[in-house]
Amino acid sequence: MKRHRYTIPALLFATALILRLVFFFIMLSDLGADHLIDQYQDPIKYVRAAEFLFGRADIGKTELYLVGPGYPLLIGLCTPGGSSAFWPVLIIQIILSTFTCVLIYRTALFLLGNSWIATTAGFLAVVSPTSISLANAVVSETLFFFLQVLSLYLFFKAIGKNQWRIAVFAGLTGGATVLVRSAAMLFPLVLIISGLLMPVVTSAIPRRQIVIKSIVVALIMLALPTLWGVRNLIVHDTFTVSSTGLLAAKTYLAAKVTIEGEKRHIREFKQIRDSLYQVSLANYEQNRYKQDQQESMNMIKSTFSRHPSLFIKHYLLMVFYNSTSISSLQHVQIPGYSASIRSIERIVHGSFFNPAVLAMSLLGFVVLLRINFATAFMLLLPVLYFAFISGVTFGQGSRIFFPAMITQAILVAVTLVFTYDLALAGKQALRRIYSKRSS
Repeated sequence: MKRHRYTIPALLFATALILRLVFFFIMLSDLGADHLIDQYQDPIKYVRAAEFLFGRADIGKTELYLVGPGYPLLIGLCTPGGSSAFWPVLIIQIILSTFTCVLIYRTALFLLGNSWIATTAGFLAVVSPTSISLANAVVSETLFFFLQVLSLYLFFKAIGKNQWRIAVFAGLTGGATVLVRSAAMLFPLVLIISGLLMPVVTSAIPRRQIVIKSIVVALIMLALPTLWGVRNLIVHDTFTVSSTGLLAAKTYLAAKVTIEGEKRHIREFKQIRDSLYQVSLANYEQNRYKQDQQESMNMIKSTFSRHPSLFIKHYLLMVFYNSTSISSLQHVQIPGYSASIRSIERIVHGSFFNPAVLAMSLLGFVVLLRINFATAFMLLLPVLYFAFISGVTFGQGSRIFFPAMITQAILVAVTLVFTYDLALAGKQALRRIYSKRSS
């Protein structure tokens, strides 16, 4: 498929932008501009954190500790003077989400050199319901995903073209990613493993240089969040980027295991979860950050030691549920259209979980494995990373596993193109058989 080098990216960009803007205007007409942050809890946390970060309000100290500085920084910059209009944040996110689709296309093209696969991967990102709805929500996922995709694309480009300047930008972008969501804190390990796997295309770029660059990018990626961790150590006596992950592990995973381990009714889960969360909030308000961190870790450890098999079971179940969950945020964003959307979902999905995309990802990995062992594993690593990092919480639809689309879209595209080629080859074989019989 030969196209001008800018034609396909331009088409992907234009289509993605139109879809996200259409959703934006439908949401505004349904909710109204004054209700962009009061339909669910997370936006309020980010807004309060932004107000505290920019010194506009005394409240928000706890929220900033919970979520980290990355996304509140974007909100604060988009709402000068403490403006209550949040649509500028969404416009920025729509643009970032649109660029992300092009970056996924570029990443696939750079790694695989196949225009069909790259275009399909970009198109999957364009039409993703999760991507479209999150671009129109005052939550951190869109900024996080854009920075994550950009960082990984720059990383692959820096390694493949042996350019230190790009490697530094990849590390800095990756560090900003961690400041937005601490879930990426361990992602440098993925980069180092990818450096070990990266094929040596030319003797001009020896394996040693590739590995060194990977390690340097990983170290730079850790540098920025380390500075914020030191800040929290000084201010809160705890070295952490944000407490969301640990808090989720305590209030969701540990609570779930405790309910089943002590043979209590499942209806008690919500009460226990909310109680544990309120205890942590109370500790934060009393500046007992270090004590709360230690108590949370102790509870998680003790829960595991008392019920190890149940702990592993529920962790793996959460991994599976999160990696197969469908998009659900749109029901809150455009409630007037929720009934129609649910009718479509019942036809397409049938339930809140759909393993089809995950299955196609794994099939794409198997197909690619036979062609390019190293690249197949490099594409699978982010999917595995975000799958296993998601096992501490649940109940948020496809949001939690959304960052995996960074390479999952490429693996699914491999499956779709492979299936198309297989069907085409079968059709041609049948034609040859039929023509021989006819003659």
